[in-house]
Amino acid sequence: MAQLAEEERNIQQKLSENVNAFTEHISTLKGLLKEVAERSVMSEVKLLRDVKGLLVRCQGLEPPAVSSFQLSQAGFSLPPLYSALQKIIQRFREEVTLDPQTAHPNLLVSEDQKSVTFVRKRQKVRRNPQRFVAETAVLAAQAFRGGRHYWEVQVGDKPEWAVGLCPDSLSRKRRRPLPGRDTCWIVELRDGAYVAAGPVPGPLFLKEKPRGIGIYLDYELGQISFYNVNDRSLIHSFRDTFSQVLKPYFCVGRDSKPLTVSAGRDDEFEL
Repeated sequence: MAQLAEEERNIQQKLSENVNAFTEHISTLKGLLKEVAERSVMSEVKLLRDVKGLLVRCQGLEPPAVSSFQLSQAGFSLPPLYSALQKIIQRFREEVTLDPQTAHPNLLVSEDQKSVTFVRKRQKVRRNPQRFVAETAVLAAQAFRGGRHYWEVQVGDKPEWAVGLCPDSLSRKRRRPLPGRDTCWIVELRDGAYVAAGPVPGPLFLKEKPRGIGIYLDYELGQISFYNVNDRSLIHSFRDTFSQVLKPYFCVGRDSKPLTVSAGRDDEFEL
């Protein structure tokens, strides 16, 4: 028992060191991004004079080195990504709820506003400009104007779904967001294929079918990452510059299986 306790302390120390290293790295990146934004309003002559030093600093910036750690009793090691994601869940998890006022008339939102299901019979709902009328979609009640946030969506074995983020100004009348006009950052399952539907759409090739999707937003850094909740593997990351209010987006499809949102489990290791 004493050996296991010592091993646990070593693991916790390494986890903290990894998180601290990445936190410092992210802080440095944000500082550089702020400098770039400040220099963008300079005159061309001054910009050219100052940009060389900034470029050298960017080129010399490398991500911190982290390594797996070995659990001697169990005989396996945990990758750094797993450890980092667990810390993200613990520090930035968000209690996301669904906004019934935005739900398509064929969507039934649960009383606790955590689950949504497609139903064949259209619900008698009040018409309002916030409600989706073409896409079987719903937005979260929460709106993000900055900061870091993490939540999970349980998709189970639904044959069709789409989850991610969109601007609060997204048109509710179009069947699908228009690239370049309705910029959204979404991962979806459509026609049996996984797709990253963002500013530059593209196919995703996943080794394992995810039953749950973890979504992490770093507003200031301009990053949205999607994870497979089953094995904590990274599915896809979008890089962009955010200036609008963003809301979690959920498209349910037209099957009767529910889609459920949660803040994510805080268990330290689930293997």
